[in-house]
Amino acid sequence: MIDVPRRLRRAILLNDLSLVKRIIRNNPTYLRNPDFDDKSNTSLHLAAKHGYILIAEFLIESGHENDLLSRNNDWETPLMLAALAGKEDMGVMLAKRFPECVPYRNKNGLDALMLSCKSGSGTLHLIPTLLNVAPQILTSSDETGNTALHHASAAGELKALRMLLQYGANPLAQNAYSWTPVHYSATPAAEAYFKTLIIEFEKKKAEDAREKKERERQRNAGVRLVTNEETIQGMQVVDDRLRARDDAAIAGLPAPGMDWSPVERRRAMTPTEGRSGWILNADGSRPRAGSGG
Repeated sequence: MIDVPRRLRRAILLNDLSLVKRIIRNNPTYLRNPDFDDKSNTSLHLAAKHGYILIAEFLIESGHENDLLSRNNDWETPLMLAALAGKEDMGVMLAKRFPECVPYRNKNGLDALMLSCKSGSGTLHLIPTLLNVAPQILTSSDETGNTALHHASAAGELKALRMLLQYGANPLAQNAYSWTPVHYSATPAAEAYFKTLIIEFEKKKAEDAREKKERERQRNAGVRLVTNEETIQGMQVVDDRLRARDDAAIAGLPAPGMDWSPVERRRAMTPTEGRSGWILNADGSRPRAGSGG
């Protein structure tokens, strides 16, 4: 006869809610049921990873998270597994049920927002939910200083890029090696798109600032005509910074105000790369950033 822990895990994997209920009601001590052969993932980890919302809700209502929020050996929460697996509806449910776990990070310093950006999921509901529940994660960074915007860029997730910028992510944020998100662009097309987005949002900021100044002048009864100079300057500053960095990279020189990464002389490591270094092409050049998978 199959033992209770294995039977319960099998029932969850089959998405058999009635069987899960029966097993747990007859064996309440096995509710969390950590799998020591799989990073100590609990029943809720397993349900979250596969997006089985009804089972997850039953586990929670049965007291799965009452004493301690589930985290496996890699410090991952069920929310993190749902985000990484692209189970958006599951992630939204868990973020709303347990908002305190949204800023949690795994052993590599990645939170649910970074994992969602890596997987390319969540642009419809999950990313907005995470940012509304815990706005501070927009500026959070992993072990090497990479923000969610770095991870979205490296993964080539353009929808996530746009959404993060709309919420106010800093496109010029530097990681521990002084690299900005645009340097991790997965393809040349993605890089061009990213730069266009930056200019677009900087233009919007400049326009908003100009309108604010005009309202203040009108309140003070000092109205005057304003040109588009502020807008043009805002666009030009960002464009000049990006152009200087690109020109420096092409020439093989450090960009203004930026030191070279100690682990890579030509371009930045991707946020998802390990410490073993790049595998170079046959001509000795460095491959472009991967998809972050």
